[in-house]
Amino acid sequence: MKKILNNKGISLISLTITVVVILILTSIILYNASKDVKISNLSALQSDIVNLQDKVASYYAQYGKIPAITSNEYTNIDDIKNAGVISSSVDTGKFYVIDLSAMENVTLNYGKDYEKVRTGEAQTSEQINNLKDIYIINETSHNIFYVEGIKIDNEQYYTNYSLISLESLLIALVSILET
Repeated sequence: MKKILNNKGISLISLTITVVVILILTSIILYNASKDVKISNLSALQSDIVNLQDKVASYYAQYGKIPAITSNEYTNIDDIKNAGVISSSVDTGKFYVIDLSAMENVTLNYGKDYEKVRTGEAQTSEQINNLKDIYIINETSHNIFYVEGIKIDNEQYYTNYSLISLESLLIALVSILET
């Protein structure tokens, strides 16, 4: 009589298929998570700009001037200019760091380098112009820009006006979701 052995276990093929399926599911999850991060970053920038626009408008209405640190002009705007965001016909004045301490109840997602200006860690024009995680304002147009910008799929976003309007931000979000 032949004794039949009952093999219990996982074959190499079954194990390989399981690992491949897990890898595919993991890559899909990671891809979607990266989209969520990009959308979150863009939304945070949009929220900051809208918040600052409201606060700057209120401050200007009350005091007749923009809330800016006017002792040092901010001139490190080449990246923003090269992106075509700064309008030479609209943003004709100088750029200054927004004085966040002059306004009440300002909570931002970005712009942490302002603390270096506020505490005196960055005092000279050179030190201030080396700051990137900061919001600046044009004295003439009152347009607000985030110097470092937010990069999404090889596109850099610095503000929400003109070429980067709310509509184009929404289009960018939709394109992120579709890819």
